[in-house]
Amino acid sequence: MLDLYGVEPEKLDDAIFLNKLISRAVTQSGLKSFGTLYHKFVPMGFTSITLLEASHISIHTWPEYKHATIDIFACDKWEKALKAADIIVEGLKPKKLKKVVKSRGYIYNPEATPTYITEKNE
Repeated sequence: MLDLYGVEPEKLDDAIFLNKLISRAVTQSGLKSFGTLYHKFVPMGFTSITLLEASHISIHTWPEYKHATIDIFACDKWEKALKAADIIVEGLKPKKLKKVVKSRGYIYNPEATPTYITEKNE
């Protein structure tokens, strides 16, 4: 789960840019997409969900606050979700980031799946 602060409002309001960024994150991380639904709000804002073979990626933006929230829920190898998160963060370049990595579901292996919180301030 990502909370991004201090992101350029133009990026957060650009549906084409955001769709391409999510698509690139899916492809380059090794995840598999079954499609994306999105909505561009008027006057500003964006929301989308990408259905993955092993769950989903969702993004919600508030350009007026320079803020975005992103959930990458993957029942695949957690490294793929972390790589997708890094690609999205790199594309949006937030000034402040809060990343929460959490094991969820009925299968829990503390050796294989990390649970932690990372915060970054520029």
